[in-house]
Amino acid sequence: MVSPISSIRMLMAAALLTTVSTESRSAASVPYELRGAILLRSIGYESGFASRAGTAVLAVVGAESGASAEDASAMAAVLSRLAAKTTVAKRPASVLRVTYSGRAQLQEALRAAGAEVVYVARGLAAAIPDIPSREGAVVRIVVCGDGDDTKRGCAVAVGLSGAKPELLLNVKHANAIGLRFDPQLLRLARIVD
Repeated sequence: MVSPISSIRMLMAAALLTTVSTESRSAASVPYELRGAILLRSIGYESGFASRAGTAVLAVVGAESGASAEDASAMAAVLSRLAAKTTVAKRPASVLRVTYSGRAQLQEALRAAGAEVVYVARGLAAAIPDIPSREGAVVRIVVCGDGDDTKRGCAVAVGLSGAKPELLLNVKHANAIGLRFDPQLLRLARIVD
């Protein structure tokens, strides 16, 4: 059996054999399938998430139109396909696409859905501060497709280092809101302040 850490290493190695996706944006990014697989594996290493039971709700937040909307739609489709084929920390997952139109609307949509994980689409960093870090006893994991967004409040992101995918963790922010990632994951990631 392949360990979860080995799986992440294999995913990252596979990316070296894959050319960077021709997504419709100026900056290069990790291809959607690989980005989704790395993010799903990574969130399973957060102790609170892994200890809960039941279906995990992953909300994908994007704008109504433009590059952010395209990224959100593509990632929602990828995450839905991946969630249908596998579990996240032994939990089934469902994916919900949320169109960002403002703070109150976003917070209500996340609350109503019971979203534990929120993917913020590339180009929508302005929405990160509008995402509540807690919903009752659940600490929300904010993940992003743009590595620079870890500096803006995302706990986990996948970016590029040259042509190689890179897992980034904002451990200082994650610890401040109560997230606890497994040390095995910390060894694989680049820690961002």
